[in-house]
Amino acid sequence: MKNVEQMIIGSPNGHSPTFKKFIKDIADSKTKYEESLVMQSEVESLKKEIKTPYANSAVQHERLVKLIYIHMLGYDATFGVIDAIKFAQQSSLFYKRVGYLVSSLLLNPGREESLLLCCSLQKDLASDSVVEQSMALTAICQLMGKDTISAFLPTIIKKLSHPKEIIRKKAVDVLYQFLCEMPEQTHDDRYMKALCDPDAGVMISALPIYLKLCKEQPAKYRHMNKAFTDILIQIVEGRLHNSFNYHTFPAPWAQVYLLQIFQFLGSNDKLLSEEMSHVLHLVIARASGKMTTPQASDAAVAVLYQVCQTILSIYPNQDLILLVTRKIDEFLNSSSNKIYLGLQLLEKLCERQPSIGGAFIPQVYQYISHQCTMIQGAAIKVLRVGVSSPTLSDATRVLLELLSDPSCSKELEDLCCTTLAEIGRKHAPSPAWYVELLLKILGIRSSTPSSLTVTPSSLSSPSPILNTLINYCTTTVDSEVKALIQTAAQQNDDVNSQKSWLSIWALGRYDPDFERATVWVNKLESLSENQIKWLLDSLVVLVTRLGALPKPLFSLLEPYTNSPSPIIRQLAIELVNLSNLPNVTSLFNSQADMLSILIEQLSTTPDSGLENTTAHKQFLAKFRKRANFPTEKVEFHHDIQEEGPKQRVNVPTKDGTPAPTATWVSYHEHIPEEASANEKPEPPL
Repeated sequence: MKNVEQMIIGSPNGHSPTFKKFIKDIADSKTKYEESLVMQSEVESLKKEIKTPYANSAVQHERLVKLIYIHMLGYDATFGVIDAIKFAQQSSLFYKRVGYLVSSLLLNPGREESLLLCCSLQKDLASDSVVEQSMALTAICQLMGKDTISAFLPTIIKKLSHPKEIIRKKAVDVLYQFLCEMPEQTHDDRYMKALCDPDAGVMISALPIYLKLCKEQPAKYRHMNKAFTDILIQIVEGRLHNSFNYHTFPAPWAQVYLLQIFQFLGSNDKLLSEEMSHVLHLVIARASGKMTTPQASDAAVAVLYQVCQTILSIYPNQDLILLVTRKIDEFLNSSSNKIYLGLQLLEKLCERQPSIGGAFIPQVYQYISHQCTMIQGAAIKVLRVGVSSPTLSDATRVLLELLSDPSCSKELEDLCCTTLAEIGRKHAPSPAWYVELLLKILGIRSSTPSSLTVTPSSLSSPSPILNTLINYCTTTVDSEVKALIQTAAQQNDDVNSQKSWLSIWALGRYDPDFERATVWVNKLESLSENQIKWLLDSLVVLVTRLGALPKPLFSLLEPYTNSPSPIIRQLAIELVNLSNLPNVTSLFNSQADMLSILIEQLSTTPDSGLENTTAHKQFLAKFRKRANFPTEKVEFHHDIQEEGPKQRVNVPTKDGTPAPTATWVSYHEHIPEEASANEKPEPPL
């Protein structure tokens, strides 16, 4: 133990009293605050000590070890970088190692200080000492960036022929780091030399390089499938030295690398997939045999998981997929860790083979209520891709029960809602069924006391589920859907509920009178700014359907024509001008008439933000002449930025040509313009 202490501190007397006190104060800290006080005091002390000349290397070595502790605990220790660089240039291998270690921790490849080590690294690479060369190669992986690769590359390539395998192995690691920094520079002949190296350690170090290359350009390296297959067979059959084994399991990390390479090479390639099927069978058989050994079971599970991922990624082979389904079944009936892996594999199986993966869906329901949130999330993801029309009812019931659980976390709620919306949209038996499902989700989220419950302080925008519902209702013409929305809107007048947005939106589209509009206008003071925008927009649509606003509502809304918000002010001005038009409902027989009259009325209104210029008049004239819109309903919001210049929008035509440009902006959607087939498109003004 004493020898270990001397090695750590570099002093024959072991730890110094100040170092012992530093470590003891850290260990005695009971809170983060107490620890921060200790670290701040030590940092200030080290800054003063570093500025003064030190008596010997042992004292400076101890300071650098303190910097390592400071860095590991999350505090800034970059003030000691220069001293670490100086220490790396010493002749003593012990001090040089510590200098390189601290420099690697405190410096990034992009920092200019790392350039100060270039000369020292070049000197150590040229040394006859294997230890110095090894330390230099390790430091290069951590410190050298794009700007310095060209300076070291020739030397690194020479190291691939070094007589010592440890140097060749570290040289391959440096080449991999260079490839990550500069992917455009590849050296296939050098990589092949490393892959064919007689030492297994060097060969295994080359596998990450080929994994990266095969991932980016699989077609270029498919000719090497035979070589990778032979290497994997040698590993699985135990031909490597025992030092590469993990508790008698042969080189599991190398097996995982090779299986990942097969995953990219065999994708959409039937011939290569058939060639590698034999070795995949062999890997599954050997790994399954190691599952009974407690010490090797972890490595066996990792290899089995990766070989299943590979089988599900290459060209489908029914025999191999049958083996995967058996392994998934084994995982799902095992411990929690294996359940999670089994669910991940099942998700991919449902994507690639829906008919086979769908058979597991009833078994997945039990994991929705599992105590582990990661397993719950994985099970929900399986349902998202594996549910079909026959299992839709049960899947939605289980997910709605989870959503109703007060202990459900925010992440699970979001995942559950998006999954329900997605599977409902894909497999809903009718539009009304899907809308009813979305309304159930909104009802649960409004009543569940979770982190997602909307409060007045957080009621700044509608939820994604509500947006999904509104978008679906806007594009769907169905009497049952209309009845459901009307019923839901009449039952939700609480401004602090997410359904209040639905109620506000629906009153302009479906209400037969101004009764609910009056209720909401009387609540204007309690609404958020965005809710006011939505309400004014709905009132605009309501006026075009039912006629001018009643006088009590008109008087309550008129002050908003002077609102500091440009969007609210513009919407209020539009509403007032529409209400002043005689026989407003008869005027809006088509969207073209509605939009052109509205623009003309706004163009003559003081402070409306529109200039009555010649170009604008030309736009109005051309718009009336050329507009021929379909009969769908359009939402008349107006998207004006709070600050900055007015927006200019080109409304595209059906054939893709731009329409005249105006300073007036449509809010929710731009109306497509229909031009006759023989009419030549006019350029924007």
